[in-house]
Amino acid sequence: MFDAVIIGGGPAGATAGRLLAQWGHAVVILTAPADPRPTLAECLPPSTRKLFRFLGIQDDIDGAGFYRTNGNTVWWGGRRRRVEPYPAGFGYQVPRGEFDRLLLGLAQSAGAQVRFGKVFSVPGEGGPRIEFQTAAKRVPVRARFLLDCSGRAGVIGRRFRVRQRHPRTVALWGVWRNDEGWKLPDPSHTLVESYGDGWAWSVPLARDVRHVAFMVGPGETQMVRGQGPGARYRAELAKTAAFRRIFARGALERGPWGRDASLYTARSFCGPGFLLAGDAGACIDPLSSFGVKKAMVSAWAGAVVANTWLRKPAMRETALRYFEERERQVQEDYARQSGAWFRAGAARQGHPFWEHRGEEADAANGRMEMDAVRAALEALRRKSSIHLRRADGVRTEPRPGIEGREIVLRDALMAPGVAGALDFLANVHLPRLVELAERGSSQVPDLYEAYNRACAPVALPDFLTALAALVAKGILIDRA
Repeated sequence: MFDAVIIGGGPAGATAGRLLAQWGHAVVILTAPADPRPTLAECLPPSTRKLFRFLGIQDDIDGAGFYRTNGNTVWWGGRRRRVEPYPAGFGYQVPRGEFDRLLLGLAQSAGAQVRFGKVFSVPGEGGPRIEFQTAAKRVPVRARFLLDCSGRAGVIGRRFRVRQRHPRTVALWGVWRNDEGWKLPDPSHTLVESYGDGWAWSVPLARDVRHVAFMVGPGETQMVRGQGPGARYRAELAKTAAFRRIFARGALERGPWGRDASLYTARSFCGPGFLLAGDAGACIDPLSSFGVKKAMVSAWAGAVVANTWLRKPAMRETALRYFEERERQVQEDYARQSGAWFRAGAARQGHPFWEHRGEEADAANGRMEMDAVRAALEALRRKSSIHLRRADGVRTEPRPGIEGREIVLRDALMAPGVAGALDFLANVHLPRLVELAERGSSQVPDLYEAYNRACAPVALPDFLTALAALVAKGILIDRA
């Protein structure tokens, strides 16, 4: 029997398998053989590099030689072109097949077994059970803990899946080449353009090669019917303004192909002895460009939960509750972000494609919260002195969180009108900051020094962000 069986060898499965093997567990990754069909390219923004460093794979990523990107060029909601360089650092434009093979190889190097075949979920008492089929035979596979990281296939996740309210989304994509290069402000940029009943996206893999996709709603987008995928694809290109001009200079080298890009979530993300990580549990809108990062972070959290389940039986229910709450919150946060973009498109296009997708979340709440934090930060900077106290009803209680490789109970803030528990923000321990603020520091620099003496030191911008957030949420009130 294995300690952990992982279904799927993509970014989530390879990440979870590598971590659990490094932590001393007997791990096997069960994954389908390499798919001969082409895979879409993906943009990994600069924030992904912080994750790679945290996971200890940054050198391997850099050594793979993926094409680096400096930002985005966007035509959205009828507005003029916006050239948006990344504020700091660079990201990567990666062919998913190559990227996935790299991560799976790292998992094998860490000691995880990898087996290729087909995985089946079979009914059984006491939680999900699986069987694995190779060319020779089909056998049950037993494990103390099971992680479904099978992505959209959802070997176990499908039985928990709930489709989002808005209609189905399909990506039509192909590979373009222009030996002379593309006439763009920055050839490394991801390109994004909205149009009447869909949106277009393009990622470069080299100076002269780009993947170009159109996100459409089969039930809403006015698509060419009965003339094959090539006619449908070129009809969508003809609807655009910027893309039509840019790709008139190139040639469609391969494709087009189609793939499902519809959103879904899960009724439950875990249960006794199993969890759903990455896209096996929930899929976010490709507009965010954070799909790979979200999957790998979910897998890291899932590996911590599995490690806790295996080593700390008394914490099993707490660990599963943490994972359930975390995955649901992450899904809601990404829905709010993409909802803001779709609302901007709906304001200009006035088409059901945009209106339906803008209904998924209230993005205004996220904008208002960020505005309130900025306002609180400016107010703190203007004050000559502060006298902070805890607001009525704010309390500290133990809540589950991650420390190292395990789920533990640690102090968190609970406040009226604030959803969920608050423990860390920008690496600042919020309960400790509230405690120190109440002791009467009259100057922000003094409070900053007191915090760094009492806790692991943090950068001043992070400290100010956390302090301003506590004031903006009404958790700390300035008596001055």
